[in-house]
Amino acid sequence: MLKNRITQVVFQTVYCVLAIFGIIGSLGYFVVEFNDDFYLMYTNLSNYICIGFMFVSLVYTIKKANKKEDGTVTLAPTFKFMCVIMILVTFLVYNLLLAKANGVKHYFTSVPNLTMHLILPVMFILDWVLFYEHGKVKWYYPLLSLIMPLVYVAYILIRAGIVHLAHMSVKVLYPYFFLDLGALGVGGFLGWLFALILVFVALGYIIYALDNLNRWKSKKYKQN
Repeated sequence: MLKNRITQVVFQTVYCVLAIFGIIGSLGYFVVEFNDDFYLMYTNLSNYICIGFMFVSLVYTIKKANKKEDGTVTLAPTFKFMCVIMILVTFLVYNLLLAKANGVKHYFTSVPNLTMHLILPVMFILDWVLFYEHGKVKWYYPLLSLIMPLVYVAYILIRAGIVHLAHMSVKVLYPYFFLDLGALGVGGFLGWLFALILVFVALGYIIYALDNLNRWKSKKYKQN
């Protein structure tokens, strides 16, 4: 891990600058058409949460740098881990399931696409890998990482229910095919939900194991 505050400030500043472009792009600015469904997309919302956290982290890091205090970043490590899993799923789901729908050309020529689905997720994860102290992740952190995605699913279902009951006309009811309760039916929806929960938990415990690997090895070495 890197403890130099100047390095941390530079990295987090670059992230925050790129994040501004990503947010503007997610609103449709670069295609000169306001995206009025931006608030429905998990990829957007997960990035917004991470971006907000990173801006707070940058302020925290700058304060430490001004005091010439080198060291690891210690700001809300539990929430940081939850955000890491959340944005890692965003990265994987988009790039493995959703990106192909828009084609290769769009993937590499769309500024908001590259920023929100590739660059910012990778940088946010790297911020945790490079600047946070490891061997501190608790066994229950992966379970906590389910909170935000489940709240998102509830939000989408509640909104869809309100729209349906009010007979409102909207452009997008379900932002992703695997959340489309109408098309999938209850069984299909629950199947996808269970699969995504497994993905979150599995990724969480993989990261948990990798984070604690050196600590476990050191503990085993001392016992021997």
